[in-house]
Amino acid sequence: MRIRVAPTRRSKLATAVIAATAVAASLTLTACGGESGGSGDGKVHLSFSWWGDASRAKSTEAAIKLFEKAHPTIEVGTQYAQFGPYNQKLATQIAGGGAPDLIQIDWGNQSQYARSNTLLDLSSGAAKVDFSGLDPAFASSGKDGDKQVALPFGQTTQSFVVDETELKSLGVPVPEAGWTWDDVATFGKAVHDRSKGEVAGLSDPGTTWAAFQSWLYQRGKDLYTKDGRLGFTQADLEGFWNFCAGLRKSGAATPANQTATLANGPAEDPLAKNTAAAEWDYDSIYASHAAANKDHLVLVPLPTVGGKTGMYAKPSMLLSVYAGSKHPKEAAELLSFLVNDPKAAGALGTSRGLFPNLGVRKSQTASATGDDKVVSDYEAANAARLSPTPTAPPKGDGQLITLMQRIYGGISFGQQSVAAGAKDFMAQAQQALAK
Repeated sequence: MRIRVAPTRRSKLATAVIAATAVAASLTLTACGGESGGSGDGKVHLSFSWWGDASRAKSTEAAIKLFEKAHPTIEVGTQYAQFGPYNQKLATQIAGGGAPDLIQIDWGNQSQYARSNTLLDLSSGAAKVDFSGLDPAFASSGKDGDKQVALPFGQTTQSFVVDETELKSLGVPVPEAGWTWDDVATFGKAVHDRSKGEVAGLSDPGTTWAAFQSWLYQRGKDLYTKDGRLGFTQADLEGFWNFCAGLRKSGAATPANQTATLANGPAEDPLAKNTAAAEWDYDSIYASHAAANKDHLVLVPLPTVGGKTGMYAKPSMLLSVYAGSKHPKEAAELLSFLVNDPKAAGALGTSRGLFPNLGVRKSQTASATGDDKVVSDYEAANAARLSPTPTAPPKGDGQLITLMQRIYGGISFGQQSVAAGAKDFMAQAQQALAK
């Protein structure tokens, strides 16, 4: 489930799916408008890229139009793709010196890009942005050392997206706050049995790096130490994967072939195809799930361990100005609009989670309706359950996301045991972080 987060869509692609999707994306990446630079029309032409689906694209394009209306001398060309292909294309653009002026980055890539001097400092210089309206602690998630290399584009937190309609038809209660992982197993098995094996209780979270982080956080550990090394043991990983394997084998979680479709966005998820009744994800993806599903969906907080949910306020994604931009001032103006302006908040809704600017967020939450209200209410109800936001992941985090997808994918298809897979993961992960 995600991380893609979304997580930041949650990251959960099997190796074969990554390769196939990347090839397709290189041919079909959606683009609107022109390239970055100037032209004979006297306008500054900016380029802006992000990841997401058609639902998020619609809200983002609406916000861009409002910015262009307020800044008639600036025109913004846009690009978007699904999470995996987007990040692969962005890495290629950066390596070739031709990235968009304003880029949406995943928290897991922030350190890598910052330390390769790819991102401008947003606290000074040509790309300076006023972010005094953001929570200082949350804004610091975009810092690398003393430099503010990114700003959160939204606040999200972890959740289970649950198909309430399906559960009612099966006579299975919607899980409530405070449920445990044992309850997850019981819930999943009940859904499987009452649907006569047609529906699993949940999509298997075993490929999801961010779900593992929540599992660890509940137990007083984290993915990384302060110096950027692994913060968990092989036994910790085996415990998580053994639990997930148990869910899968009992029918409580989706089989390997269905879990592999998690790569392709909410419309292709087991939840949308009615082969799973729940799915681990970030609440910022709720609107996309709702758009892809004919049933009524609700958000449920994560299961607890000793009262801890492992949930925290996470930047759903961040915005950065590319160091090679010919128009850093105008790119910073666009960034500021997207994280501070009430008009942007109105257009974006909760497509990336709660709006960054706190004052605007308060007003937005008070008037929220529909999907936006679901997310706003969920965040408000669970604010007291959130743990402190960890520091940005170290360089190499993206490789570990992919590594987890590949190795657990092999485990779920019966290619190796949990113990062997966990051993391989630890060895390869330590090598990746040492580079």
